[in-house]
Amino acid sequence: MKCLFIFNPKSGKGKIAKKADKIAEKLGQSFDSVTLHPSTSSQDVFDQIVLRQNEIDCVVVAGGDGTISQAVNAIMHTGKKIKLGILPFGTVNDVAHSLKIPRNTNKALDIILKGQTFLHDVIKINDRYGIYVFGCGVFTETSYNTSQKAKKSFGRVAYGLHALKKLKETKNNHLSCVFDGEKFCQLSCFLLLSNSRYVAGQKIERKAQLNDGKARVVLIKSKRQKPSLKDLARIVKLFLFGQKNSKNVVVRNIQKAQISCQEKINFNLDGEQLAADKINLCIVKQGLEIFAAKK
Repeated sequence: MKCLFIFNPKSGKGKIAKKADKIAEKLGQSFDSVTLHPSTSSQDVFDQIVLRQNEIDCVVVAGGDGTISQAVNAIMHTGKKIKLGILPFGTVNDVAHSLKIPRNTNKALDIILKGQTFLHDVIKINDRYGIYVFGCGVFTETSYNTSQKAKKSFGRVAYGLHALKKLKETKNNHLSCVFDGEKFCQLSCFLLLSNSRYVAGQKIERKAQLNDGKARVVLIKSKRQKPSLKDLARIVKLFLFGQKNSKNVVVRNIQKAQISCQEKINFNLDGEQLAADKINLCIVKQGLEIFAAKK
């Protein structure tokens, strides 16, 4: 088997760059060949995988959730059965936590070297693919707008500081949603679809199956153009205690969704920005084989 090892030199406060050669050497214990590539951008991660798709059987990525997402997007676009290995070096590492992949590099490598895999669902959004979270509204832009410098200095606290700073500029969105045929037309402060046990570092769904062909969607309604204190309280409650259906909160487990907006807005797909006014979403059941701890 041939392996492409891609790492984000900026992840893990730059520590990954110092470990890359040793990681590649260790991967060589299980793969016939290992090609090392330091990524220059998210687009570069995608481009390298697509370029080498006929030369590789596996992609190992070292970085955060954004780097993993680009790898997932590229692998799904190739249409080939390329396995994915994950070495968590990000600020939050939600995907790795959900799959019980340890932050310790040697322990994470051992999972790959043992060859144990898990068939994970994939989220398809229009012509893009993601693996664990999609949404819009209050706080959802922090992951792609928080500066790398701030993350390097303050870690995950940087996300919270950025969110508070941008709160005054945030407005609610008019969304027309169809969840598995059920229609909602609503002014909303927050929309979140997740196929993960962790989102933003919080254990948001303990029983998430990750491979059952469904994802959980939460739509928090609002009565005002700007987020109110009650709106913010409902979002905080979601992350701290989970949410149940109520007058102001819609919770569903779905396979498909269509979402339209009055204007193009910014959505968050696995921590990366996606601007759109129409969304067609579906869950690709067990669409990707990932090296992971025993589920």
